[in-house]
Amino acid sequence: MRGAMRRIPLGSWVLAALLAASPARADEPPSSESEFPVVLGTYSTTLIGSLPARTDNIRLAAQALDGTILEPAQVLSFNRRVGARSAERGYQPAPVILHESKDVQVGGGVCQVASTLFDAALIAGLRATERHRHSYPVDYIPLAQDATIVWGAKDLKILNCLDQPVRFRAEVLGTTLTVRVEGERPTGREYDLETLERTSDGGGRSPGREVELFRIRRAAGEEVGRELLYSDVYPPQLTRTGRQ
Repeated sequence: MRGAMRRIPLGSWVLAALLAASPARADEPPSSESEFPVVLGTYSTTLIGSLPARTDNIRLAAQALDGTILEPAQVLSFNRRVGARSAERGYQPAPVILHESKDVQVGGGVCQVASTLFDAALIAGLRATERHRHSYPVDYIPLAQDATIVWGAKDLKILNCLDQPVRFRAEVLGTTLTVRVEGERPTGREYDLETLERTSDGGGRSPGREVELFRIRRAAGEEVGRELLYSDVYPPQLTRTGRQ
């Protein structure tokens, strides 16, 4: 049964395997605001309802991501850039989703930074070469727009497929986490995303709710193209959980 089409921000692509995954610049002098004057994509999620430890973890990860510059054809590894979420690095125990159940682990909440980055990057016209969804829907972002990360196991990787370098900015202001993708000049392209949610009763695929994510290209406000990026299936008994 087809659900209603809803416009929401996000998306992702699979890249050809021959493309090199060069690391993002990590240790470099800070760039000035004038070097990246154009906002290519931005996305925000709320921290309302987060415990203080979870918010602190998110703030640490955002600080590690903030200012990262990605050259054309380079790939940003979230795990490599942000680093291990350990007590030695200041991370605290907070709720996580682990094997389809809720648990508490050091670094809980960092998936929200990855998810917010994922959306901002795709709105900017970048691509995700690796992305994993949560086993449960989470309450801070729409279905199919999330990206879970696990140190040493699951990563979020973003490819800069543009013809210019980009810079990622990430910050927590009050109860809002925002990630921006900044460029040197406009790309001449405008993107948003839409999801189509439907129920599935099996028929060769897993039963439950299927959420298809499309990236929409627009010109002068009119749709000029769309691409299916993901088709996530959630078992019918799973409902949204709290902050993870």
